[in-house]
Parts: sequence; structure tokens; C-alpha cells
Amino acid sequence: MPIYETKKISIHTKVGVWNITETTEELIESIEKKGFDASTLLITKNQQRLKQWLATRLLVYHFYDNVSINYNENGKPHLSNGYYISITHSNHFVAIVINEKMDCGIDIEKISEKVERINHKFLNPKDLENVTSLSDLTIYWGAKEALYKYYGQKEVLFIEHLFIENFSKNSNSFKGKIKMPNFKIELNMCWEKIDDYLLVYTL
Repeated sequence: MPIYETKKISIHTKVGVWNITETTEELIESIEKKGFDASTLLITKNQQRLKQWLATRLLVYHFYDNVSINYNENGKPHLSNGYYISITHSNHFVAIVINEKMDCGIDIEKISEKVERINHKFLNPKDLENVTSLSDLTIYWGAKEALYKYYGQKEVLFIEHLFIENFSKNSNSFKGKIKMPNFKIELNMCWEKIDDYLLVYTL
């Protein structure tokens, strides 16, 4: 079972990361041993997507028994035990953050130059003053994706509604803000490097 890491980051919050090395059949066998009904498997021809789907649920089962992932009308996930969850995946990595009390958000991104081609879609002028490396850029992109997942509704403009503050190269903690017309919140956030990926989540 290639769990990359699981940790409790606060009294109400847990993070789990899975590095997929198994075949689809091995993941299905593992999840069936946990009592999962194989007849409810995701139907897809995309094997990578199916592996990510299976690994996500195995991560949830690592923390809680007999808990399923449900989705609201906007596609935002939540757990059947009433807890909040956010899910992310990139290639062979899958990660989740679970919060027992409030909404949460998480994102994992590979450090790659392709994010430079879309920076105009999510960086405002203030962001540009703080971003001086490809890693910084990837953290900002991941942070705004995590904030977007936290909010969980449509009509969000990354430049106009999502903000990063107190970002420093000397710390892995910073602040994230969501400023919608009828919703505003400031959140503590954290990032960590996993191989050549960056994981960002709300605390």
C-alpha cells in the first residue's frame, strides 16, 4: 500500500497522499478488502482516472471505515459521516484533506513551465510582485485552486476573487483570501514539496 504520507495537521484536519504504483486490479483488490462494493466502481475507459478514483477512496478508508464520498449539485465532495473533504490528483499522485468542522481545499501541481503559459489567468499585479520563480508560480496556482475548491461554487475569477497574502520563501505557511460579493473569508494555508510536485492546502 503506497501511502506517501498521512498526517494530522490540526485537531480537526488530516492530510493524506497516495503514490500510485499499483495496477488497476491491485487497487480494486485492496478496496474490496475494505468492504467496498465493486459494482459501484467508476465507469470509465481511462485507466489513470480509475486508479486515481480508487486511490482517493483508499485514502479515505485509511482514516475512516465505511465512509463514502458524495457530491453536491456543484460537484463539491463531502463525506457520508458529515465531514468535509477536498480531493486533488496529478499523474500518479492523489491527495486529500479532511476537515471535521469546516470546508477545506487542496491541490497538487507538478512544477512545470506550462503553468507560465496561463499565469495571466490567475495572477494579479500584486501576485506578480511576489512570484520570482517557477516554484512560486506553482504554489500560487495550487493555492488559488485550493481556495476555489474550498468555496465550491461557480462564477469565481481567480484574479479578482482569490488572493494570497503573507507569502514568503522562508516559510511554508501563508494566508489565502476569498472575496466574493456575498462571501468573504481569510484562511491559513500551507505548502509542501513532494518530489517534483507542490502540494497546497487550507488548514
